[in-house]
Amino acid sequence: MVFRLGLPVILLLVGTAWFAWSSYRRAALAERAVTELTGESLALVQEVRRLEKAVAAAEQGLRTLSSHPSVPRDVAVTADLTLADIRRLTEGKELES
Repeated sequence: MVFRLGLPVILLLVGTAWFAWSSYRRAALAERAVTELTGESLALVQEVRRLEKAVAAAEQGLRTLSSHPSVPRDVAVTADLTLADIRRLTEGKELES
């Protein structure tokens, strides 16, 4: 039995194969991009957690500094203002655009 394929059938097969291959290639690229973005996102979340811990430590230090009896009043007021600035930044009031 001999198959006789006409030009339209051959073009349809080649077109289908090309479409399948290009779709696979685009899906692989998209998967790679999602993997990279997920890794970057996790790294950013870890950095944010480190920064939150640093801000909490700084806040605690400023609180201790401002309440210590040996600290002059002007230094304590500056520490309180800085603490308010840190709170405002961490609450996102100045980070929103």
